[in-house]
Amino acid sequence: MKNFKRIVKSITGYGLVVIVLIAIISVFAILGGGIMRFFGFRYNSVGSVILYFTIVAIVGFPLEIIIKALSKALNILLKINRKIEKTLFILMDTLGTGITMAIVDYFIESVSASDLSILVISFIIAILSLDKGDN
Repeated sequence: MKNFKRIVKSITGYGLVVIVLIAIISVFAILGGGIMRFFGFRYNSVGSVILYFTIVAIVGFPLEIIIKALSKALNILLKINRKIEKTLFILMDTLGTGITMAIVDYFIESVSASDLSILVISFIIAILSLDKGDN
């Protein structure tokens, strides 16, 4: 019985985390889809937009980690200043997110993202994911 209660608590806890993550991704997806729509983004339903951004987030997460590490490594190895590091990060992150979005767009038929809409939202995401630490 104790095992059953522990399993139920674990399932409930993980379930709540998943629900919160889906809610957060949904809000970002709807906002991102709204911005992208001005630049030629088309979709069949709001669920399609949420699915698109969820897959982009999952597929792009490892790339995001690599890009952050690479920009910090360049800073340490090449002794570049913080401004150049941020600029390189924005360029690499925009490119990485843009490529990820283009690939996901290719495979999901219910959404159609123009190159301009992908570029704009990728740039916005890169700016928002910039470290706000030491100037």
